[in-house]
Amino acid sequence: MQISFVFTSFAESKFRKLDRMLRERVRSKLRELKKHDDIGSVLKSLTNFHPATHRLRIGQYRVILQRVSEHEFLILDIGNRSNIYR
Repeated sequence: MQISFVFTSFAESKFRKLDRMLRERVRSKLRELKKHDDIGSVLKSLTNFHPATHRLRIGQYRVILQRVSEHEFLILDIGNRSNIYR
């Protein structure tokens, strides 16, 4: 079964504010992840950052994710690594 990513309204608004090249990098990385057999090897687990469970690194930016089911992730936030964990 294929992995799916769903944006929260907050994450979608932050995604739209990113510059065009960065938005395309995020889209490309998410498309690449959908094809990946072992998504756990690409995503890094987060601890003590409830409700987030995983993060995805895209250069200086991070995508914060919550695993909803085995094949579905909710995108909670997107931002620069310097302020995304605050």
